[in-house]
Amino acid sequence: MDNINVFEDLIGELRDENLLEETVIDLSKTAHTSIRASRASTAGDEAGLEDSGPSGPDAEREFFRKRAIDEISSLQMVEHVLSGIEREHMKAISASYDDLRAKKALHSFLQVQGEPGTTEYAEAEGQLMHETEAWCSALANRDKDISAASLRRFCENSRPALSSQALMALGRFYRNAAYTELSRAKFDLVMTRLFSREIDGARRRLLFSREDMVGHLRTLYANWSSVALYSTDEASLKTRAVVAGFEDRIREVESAETFDQIIRSTFLDKVHEFKEATGEMFFTPEIVSAVIECNVRIGNKFVDLIHLERERSNAATIEQRYGYEYDQIISEAAGKTLQLVELLKNLPESDLAKNTHPPPTTVVSVPASDVEKPGRTQSDLFKVNKWLLATTILVVLASVGLYFWSSQASVETSVTQSARDVDLANSGVDEYLRSGRASKETFYAITLPAWEQLSDEQKRAVVQKTAEFAGQQKLRRVKLVNVRGDTEAFASGERLDIYSTAP
Repeated sequence: MDNINVFEDLIGELRDENLLEETVIDLSKTAHTSIRASRASTAGDEAGLEDSGPSGPDAEREFFRKRAIDEISSLQMVEHVLSGIEREHMKAISASYDDLRAKKALHSFLQVQGEPGTTEYAEAEGQLMHETEAWCSALANRDKDISAASLRRFCENSRPALSSQALMALGRFYRNAAYTELSRAKFDLVMTRLFSREIDGARRRLLFSREDMVGHLRTLYANWSSVALYSTDEASLKTRAVVAGFEDRIREVESAETFDQIIRSTFLDKVHEFKEATGEMFFTPEIVSAVIECNVRIGNKFVDLIHLERERSNAATIEQRYGYEYDQIISEAAGKTLQLVELLKNLPESDLAKNTHPPPTTVVSVPASDVEKPGRTQSDLFKVNKWLLATTILVVLASVGLYFWSSQASVETSVTQSARDVDLANSGVDEYLRSGRASKETFYAITLPAWEQLSDEQKRAVVQKTAEFAGQQKLRRVKLVNVRGDTEAFASGERLDIYSTAP
């Protein structure tokens, strides 16, 4: 029952944020009404359970009844959303599921007088589970044809707006669905929308700290009866490594000074690849909370950079330079639809006014002694200021020194300047490595979470296979690093080392 109390606290916090809108799919009142009705129909003094603090068999029965009602309500909400997407975005006739059997099974379950564990109770519960699983399966088959972008646009444009209960229902559906990259992406955007709120039109703010989000996610998982798709006993180190990777992405985007810098660095592609590489570990509460913060930071930074571009140039130039080319990948990375042209159109007038005046003229103060005076001869014009000459000589010497120093740069520096991408698709190690890069003689790659699950002996085998693959690319050395930049393994000639990295 503690989980339910914490769950109610989350509902209360979201209500305080005015996020529990009354919508056509808000079934919370229906659910609570059904609970009260079920209490009234049962024997004993159950009418006072809510006030007296239930315990024992009554509390257990009430817990399972509430969860059953919540599950049916969630499926109805998901049904409504999928039907809306099919109708509005796919222009298709909605193949709505006939939920009558499921509702009858719920009614029978709520009317059971026996205690949990009795034959009557088990039969009613089994029938309800059968019907809800059939409903989930039908919804999952329809959902396969719906893109994450269509779901995102429906959530953003739905009128009245989707309530937080509806978003939680969608989160429950995708969390408990069979894992696919599509279901992961949809869970990503739904949770980002649930735990953030729009401000200033295009920007968002997080509703909770990352630590609080972790607690709320664990509570939701418990109420959803979600089964962990990863080993919790072994997840700590890998979780921290993945979280550190998303924190690196946050630092990278926050340090960007121009939109061009984000595009040239393929940052948005790296974010997508990194999310995909986490696999089923993505659903770990610590990782989900880091992803939500990363999404919000990316979206807000994009808005800031476009505002900055607008101050430096005009809207037509920016639109011609970027157009609609990057809208989709930016929206995927931010978990929110962001369209550059629309953003430019909606810039506040105060920002637009900044570009209506010519840039200020830089005034350079010239010493009076350097101003040409009447009667100055032509030979005076060719006189050299001794301080200017000294400065020029120093600049030339520094440039020459920099040239020779750069020509002797280390291998690590050379990698960042001249490394080339290496496709790992046919390497046999792409399950454990990503982002293959090659310098003149060294192959570099970043380890995936699956690497952490290997024993040292298995890691040696992977490194050996990687070295053989690198040899085919005429590369003599192999260096593997994790998402934090720590070296995991090195191979060169007869040498092969596996390193233990600190968590």
